[in-house]
This record gives sequence, structure tokens and C-alpha cells, in this order.
Amino acid sequence: MPASEDFWDDLLGHLKEGLLLPIVGPEMLTVQSADGTPGPLMKEVAARLDARYSLGTGAGAEFDAVVRAFMQQRGAQESERLYRVVNDILDQIDAPPGEALRALASVRDLRLFVSTSFDSMLARALDAERFGGARQTRELWFAPNQSTLEQQANAPAPAAGETVVFKLFGQASSMPQYALHDEDVLEWLHALLSGTARLPDWLGAKLRDSPLLFLGCRTPDWLGRFMLRMASNARLSLSAKQFFIVGSGIGSQPALTDFFRTYCGTTRVQVLEADANSFAIELAARWKARTPEAAGTPAAAESAAEHGSIFISYAREDIDAARCLAGAIRELGGDVWLDERRLQPGDRWHDEILRGIRREARLFLPLISKNTEAREEGFVFREWAEAVERAQGIPRRRFILPLIIDPDYDGHFERYQQVPAEFATFNVTHAPGGKADAALQAVLTAEIRSMRRAEFA
Repeated sequence: MPASEDFWDDLLGHLKEGLLLPIVGPEMLTVQSADGTPGPLMKEVAARLDARYSLGTGAGAEFDAVVRAFMQQRGAQESERLYRVVNDILDQIDAPPGEALRALASVRDLRLFVSTSFDSMLARALDAERFGGARQTRELWFAPNQSTLEQQANAPAPAAGETVVFKLFGQASSMPQYALHDEDVLEWLHALLSGTARLPDWLGAKLRDSPLLFLGCRTPDWLGRFMLRMASNARLSLSAKQFFIVGSGIGSQPALTDFFRTYCGTTRVQVLEADANSFAIELAARWKARTPEAAGTPAAAESAAEHGSIFISYAREDIDAARCLAGAIRELGGDVWLDERRLQPGDRWHDEILRGIRREARLFLPLISKNTEAREEGFVFREWAEAVERAQGIPRRRFILPLIIDPDYDGHFERYQQVPAEFATFNVTHAPGGKADAALQAVLTAEIRSMRRAEFA
């Protein structure tokens, strides 16, 4: 059924004011099927999982049904293996984001997205639409068993203008750190209710204070009620907050919609039985119609494009300094490539990073610290070696700007033995904790202006 004009006016009003927070579900994730038509990503994962283990769930089975069949047939002793297998299948599919997800990503008034799925397709859609394909979207995730380092990565609130995807039910991995089935989801909720784990404060505030758009989430009755209550500061019957729920199959859960109508009213919780993908495409079209300046903004305008990227190379222990520096560069108008995937297990993006250093980066900023000095090995050293090799072919302009981020740096660069010898030939700068002083800001501003002139030459 089509949305009413009141529905659209309410939704777009919140969007224009920068208040709307989208909760994006698996209905929005599509891939090309064998006959060339788009189909749900998770059904493709389900089909491959079924074929691999001969589970016999039948063509078109939902992912949840296939996972249950695996658990029933293979036993609990093999359950941990399933996380690695599903992660491998996602890597094998590696499909580009579909039209609807890219349409949603094109709505630049949306900066923070909460995802109920564990893949990276939404982040890739945002990178494609907003950053010319460069890895700029900050991906965060929650799990009850997160390490202290991962919790620290979640803690800082998004910087102004930053695009963030927060994965509420974890990040796909070979480890059981994402919610693969209903029992996992129950554990996630138990951890939140019991206080053994918590969402970052800034996200909790956003969920409670912002109007929410649930788009293609397919939440069961019990979970839908809980998520709405968790995202409200008051009892649902007393709250003035607005919720918009869009997706297929909502009508198959009459108890949930009856609950909303009875205790929330039809203006505060607006439920629309509709295809989430078609809705996202219409949402983008209506937003562009109401935002004329958006129509003339090319996708690459916000990108760390081929001739304008500033690559920050760092050890994972120095992520806070890297983010601080990235924020300063963005405030100066620079395009930053800060790849945070190294915070997650896996190496499938390594070739992409090295290729970016080799071909796309215009300025390479290696962050040197006690942490890099303490390492015996690490991917960061491969980045440095790649940059040094490329610098040999750039004789007439600055390419590498080494930054010492240790607060107690005393000017004795020779104490850092893990850096390439070539770094000593460049102008080494002190940026304690990633903070850019006036002198460094002046250097960065000059480099950014030089990049802009090169782009339009």
C-alpha cells in the first residue's frame, strides 16, 4: 500500500531537521540471482549454506530456517563453526550494493545508520555514493563479548559530518561475535538488560531521542515490542516520539500492529506494509525534490577521490589519535582515507589499501609512536614500505609527512628504530595524540589547496 502524504510529510520533516535515525534491516540487502533478478542477500546465503551441508530445507528457504536446520542436524558441537562458514559465504558472494541501498545512501541528510544485519553492504553503499568508493564510512558494532579495545572504538561520538554505520547485532567474522540466530539475539538483549554490556552512551541517547525509521527489519513480534520500548524515554503509551515502520510481511504479524495501534496511536507509530526497497528509492527521490542543491551534487563531491585523498596509516592501538587527526583534516576541508577495517579480524581488504597507497593517495601520513615501536610485525609496516617505494617516483612534491604522536617526544627521531630509514629524510612533525597545532594545520591547508588546484587543472 502507498504511504499517505501525511506519512511522507512527517518523515521528511524529521529528515530535513537532521533528526531522523534509520534502522536498516535485511530486506534492504539484495544481490543478483541466477536469473539476473535481484533477490535477498540472506536467502542467497541460506541457499549456499543448505547446499553445502545438504540440509534439505528446500528452495527459497529463509536464512533463519536454514540455520535452525543446521543446528538440529549437525548439533550444538558444530555451532561455532557456523559463524566462520557464514562469514566465508558472505566473502564469496561479495556483491555490490543494490539500487535501493544506494538510493538510501544518497540521502546525505542521513549521517548515522543503525543496521540490524551483520554484513558490510550498507557501508559499501555509502562509500560508493558519498566517497567515490573510498573506504570512509566508519563501521562500529556491538556484541556482549567485545574486547576492551573494540569498546573503546565505539566510545567516541561521531564527528560533525562523519558517516557512521552501527551494527546492533555484531560484525560478521570467523568468530561468534555476531547474532546468527534467535538465541543469539536473546543473549544480546539479555546483556543489555542485565547491564553486563552496554551500547555507547552517544548511541543510546540517539536511539531514545530521535524519531526512528525501521526499514525492512523483519522483526518478530516480541523483538519489535522490545526494540521500540528500548528506544523510548517513557512508556510507549505516554511518549510523544514518532516511529515509522516500513517493510514486507508486517501484515502477517497482526498482534504487533494491534499492539502499536492500541498503546501508541496511529500518528506516533506509523506502520506501512510496503516493499522496503521501493520505499527507499521513493524516499531518495522525494528528498532530492525537496533539496534542490542535492541534485547537482555528484557522488564524488564528498569523496576521497583519486587525486585528493589523505591517507592516515596507523597501528590499531593508535586509532584514537588517527581519528583525532582525521577530524582536524576534515575541518580544514580535506578528504581523509582512514581505513578502520584493521580493527576487525581478516585481511581481504589489504590489497585494496596497498593499491590505494600506490595509486590514489596524494598525501601519506604515517603515525609513529611507542605502539609502532613495540611491534615486531604488522600490516602498518607494509603500508609504510609501499609509501616509501611510491615516493621514489614523486620527486617534486611532498608525499610522505611522518607524524610522531607520542606526547613525550623530545625531538630525537633516532629513538624510533621500526620506521623506514627514508622517513628521516622527510620533515618529521610532532602531533601529540593526533592533535594538529597551528604549524601542522598550515602545512595541511597548503597541501589540501594544492590537491584542489590539481583536481581542477
